[in-house]
Amino acid sequence: MQQKLESLINDEHNGKQIQLNGNIKLNIEQSGIFTIGKICVKGIIHIKRSDIIIDGSNANIEVNINDSTSSDWSLFFVHPTSRNVTFRNLNIKIQINNKTDSTRSFSVIYNTAYGMKINNCNFEVITYKQLNLIGIYNNGNLDTHMETRADNFVVSESFIKLECRAEEYNKECNIYGIYNNLANSITVQNTFIYSTNKGNGELQKAVGVFTNGRFGRFVGNNIKANGTHNIGKEKEQAYAVGFINDGLYSIITANNIIGEWAGKSVGLENNGGYTIISSNKILATHTICGRSIINGADNCEINGNILTSTSRNAILLEHTGGKCYIGNNIMEVLMTLDECRSGCGIKAYGDMCNNNIICENIILNVSDCGIFTDKSVGSVFNNQIFAYPKTVPYGSPDNKYLLTQLDENNIRSIKE
Repeated sequence: MQQKLESLINDEHNGKQIQLNGNIKLNIEQSGIFTIGKICVKGIIHIKRSDIIIDGSNANIEVNINDSTSSDWSLFFVHPTSRNVTFRNLNIKIQINNKTDSTRSFSVIYNTAYGMKINNCNFEVITYKQLNLIGIYNNGNLDTHMETRADNFVVSESFIKLECRAEEYNKECNIYGIYNNLANSITVQNTFIYSTNKGNGELQKAVGVFTNGRFGRFVGNNIKANGTHNIGKEKEQAYAVGFINDGLYSIITANNIIGEWAGKSVGLENNGGYTIISSNKILATHTICGRSIINGADNCEINGNILTSTSRNAILLEHTGGKCYIGNNIMEVLMTLDECRSGCGIKAYGDMCNNNIICENIILNVSDCGIFTDKSVGSVFNNQIFAYPKTVPYGSPDNKYLLTQLDENNIRSIKE
């Protein structure tokens, strides 16, 4: 069936719009091999044409894969010369039935071509053995502010859900809804992304979106990463990070971003300079160690967000960057005080953390400290802190008690 489907897509006599019909069931044992440099990817269906639309309005696609441990796999492999391919209205469900754990990866779409667009698609993948899963892998493969082969990638109005539900975890395992490798000028908008990893430590992670390309725009998405540990008391559980941005000049706005049910939950981790983070709701929840935003980048704006956490050791914004504006955010710890072991609103501290402006923030219900900084951080003014009688509104590393309280290395699981 996969050969028939591949021929349908790649036959030029079928026109620019390929209409899929009916219930399409694929049972996969093995497939051909396509090599990119040193990376060997098994593409079940190879796409080799440009300027085509693959439309699944009248189709449902079910895929059962019985062994994906010999190589990295993808359902659709888009070749570098296949520019401007559009996937539209696809409904795909994939179950992977490996007999053993694996450090290999499986992606629904592995793209290496310019201008790919995904609109109104539904992708669901589940595995019960350890396997790295990626909903969409967009591989620009070139660290440049100029053009890469996978630039101008767009995902819109779609649903991506990935689950690794292995019973035992002995290997590193990462689940990514979208993984953008160095491609520039990408857009992800109005899309629901849900990654789940039932791991037992920091080597197993669920990540909603990862990007290290330049000029990305991420607007109006609902992004969730889940580690399945809904009690939230053990650090020795999978880690969950809603969004990791390592790309320069990113715009992240009007999203709902959540890291939840994990040994460590992080809403957004930003390491990309000149990034704008605005008007988002960002949550780190059901965890012993929660960080709503971690920012290690310079020259960024973090403005007008709602940052919350139900962590027992919450830091709502952990900031080590310089020359940043942090303002007009509403920040609150939602865990009751008797459950909190530590807590801080803004922790802005480090050798490179200087020349910042931190102002006009409202910080609520943090257990230990509202804003923890040193004198070199920059300008700190007009912040409103409403918390508990024991809460120190403004603290510094000179306060050794607070320095110890807010040191993540001191966080321990709660055993009952």
